[in-house]
Amino acid sequence: MARRRLFSLMLLLLLNGLTISYLFAAEAVTHGGNEPSSELESDLSLLFEEDELFISATQSARTLGKAPAIATVITDQQLKNMGARNIFDALVTVPGFGYSYLNTISTESDIEVRGIKSHMEKVLLMIDGHRINNPFFGSFNHLFDEFPVEQIKRIEVIRGPGSALYGANAFVGVINIIMKKPGDYEGARLKAGGGNGKRTHANLLLGQGDADGGVVASYDRMDTDGSKQYVASDALGNSGYTNFWRSTDTAHLIAKANKFTFSGLYLDKRRGTPLSITNMIDTRTRTNNRQAYGTLQFNDRLGSVDVEAKIGIDQFWWDTEWQINLPGFATGHPLLKNRTYSAELRLQFEPFDNHYVTLGFAQEFQSQFDVRHIVDGNDVSSVLNHNKPAKRQVSAIYLQDEWEISDDLILTAGVRFDHYSDSGNTINPRVALVWSASDSLDIKLLYGRAFRAPSFIEMYEINNPAAVGNPNLKPEKMQTFEAGLVWKMTYNYQLSANLFHNRFTERIVHTIPLGLGVNLGGATVMGGEVELKADWQEHLYGYFNYSYQESKDHLTKLALPNVPQHRIRVGANAGLFDDYLNINAALRWDSRRVRPAGDPRAVLSATTVVDLAISSDKLMKGLTVSLNAHNLFDTHSYDPSPVTVANGYPRPGRTLLTEVEYTF
Repeated sequence: MARRRLFSLMLLLLLNGLTISYLFAAEAVTHGGNEPSSELESDLSLLFEEDELFISATQSARTLGKAPAIATVITDQQLKNMGARNIFDALVTVPGFGYSYLNTISTESDIEVRGIKSHMEKVLLMIDGHRINNPFFGSFNHLFDEFPVEQIKRIEVIRGPGSALYGANAFVGVINIIMKKPGDYEGARLKAGGGNGKRTHANLLLGQGDADGGVVASYDRMDTDGSKQYVASDALGNSGYTNFWRSTDTAHLIAKANKFTFSGLYLDKRRGTPLSITNMIDTRTRTNNRQAYGTLQFNDRLGSVDVEAKIGIDQFWWDTEWQINLPGFATGHPLLKNRTYSAELRLQFEPFDNHYVTLGFAQEFQSQFDVRHIVDGNDVSSVLNHNKPAKRQVSAIYLQDEWEISDDLILTAGVRFDHYSDSGNTINPRVALVWSASDSLDIKLLYGRAFRAPSFIEMYEINNPAAVGNPNLKPEKMQTFEAGLVWKMTYNYQLSANLFHNRFTERIVHTIPLGLGVNLGGATVMGGEVELKADWQEHLYGYFNYSYQESKDHLTKLALPNVPQHRIRVGANAGLFDDYLNINAALRWDSRRVRPAGDPRAVLSATTVVDLAISSDKLMKGLTVSLNAHNLFDTHSYDPSPVTVANGYPRPGRTLLTEVEYTF
């Protein structure tokens, strides 16, 4: 293990050494050390130039330094260079982000943001501003944790509250995936490849037209047997291997004609599970979850007002077959559907000089239906169903004012009111002051409140001895204070840092022994993040970030379990031999994780994972060949599990993937 860590560090040091040598050459042709010459302008600022496009913090374009949020942008070029298989490969490079596998009813995953760990229901995922979180789980994890990246233009990530603009689930973070649209891509591109674990992958991307009208569409297929990891002892003391196979089909379409834009998505995912729902060696559990949406959007400027109106329909299918292994039960097969009709109207205008106002109205109608339960092949829905049909209406109004007090001072204030027909009202304000202390330094003071509405499974789950739904649940709440800065030290270096204080209340937990869901307790989490980015040329950049968080559970008075207190991320990209070969290396280190109170097992040890991507687009015109290694050194690590499973759920091992991409 020590040798692997040493080799990992040597590899990153080598890449950083190569980048430093390029830096001296670059600085030789700059003027005054801070501004680039015309020879370099086309290559520099891969990381920083995209900052101008950041829109998720205010729904209007701001640089990252002036955006009233702590945020990160990941570009399509970065996704390609790092060999990202899905959005999570990219998100784990963001300060404060992490994830872990679970073994629950749909082989969920946990996401960790600033010390708060959840089944992704406390993070809002959007695609081009369209909400993805489904009503049943309140999350997006069953389908979108492995969402393909080929049609993505950039990913915008906010760490902190976003409910003042986006409502529920924008609790500790917002992820907005910006897709390629007409004018962003034209032509045809085919990618195909394979790797270990019988992994195969194919993607087709098509684009035609321009920003005034056209079509961009993609189709993606991924299959893998997964990484077979050894489990020393399951809930019965048996040993064996995980069976975490996956198969996914994803189709996306964006069509634009003048002022109208249609977006459509269909995602179908089948997967196995590390262990059975009863934490036993499993070969039969499978899920088949699907999600689809279609939206129609209208954009125009009427007089002095920018108008955006959109309507949409979403559907989520849940179809899971469990291996239970309890007396009298062999398999459980719960099914249901969620459907959401949505509409939103947003107006942006300048009623007074230097005041940029956003006014929005949103409406959703959510329903849960076709709820059934099949046990050992028999339909027991009438006597032993797992959930109930449900309906929910959500009405919201939000207002935001961006006041440019002076050339170097911007005050953003906003508030959103949400009415839920089943869980009541919630009001969430935000205030942000951004001071441009100089042309290169922006300082931020931020305050916001956020909420997370109870999901249908939390409110209406039945016939489960471990978890009983409660229709009287109230939303979870979060109050956040932040202070941050963005300092462009030179043209090539940018330093960002922030401190945060989160107060989490009305947490939804299941009581023991009845399993009834109640609003009880919460946590206080405080910490900080610092990131240094270096951007020298198009294929020559790097980053280092460090995250620290300290938490206290309001009930136990102990630190929140199963999350690391420290995180380090290091990455570098270098184009070698006149960019004939591109090498991208990344290292992720997480400190140890404490177990919950009463768990006698040793703490989860610190982990170091290295990813490496090598590619070339110079072999032939239109052709790109890549070799990607995730978890290059096959680090053995575990995710949190019940005490009945030795060590924990084993994380996937080394994944190798070779792909060929051709642009027509």
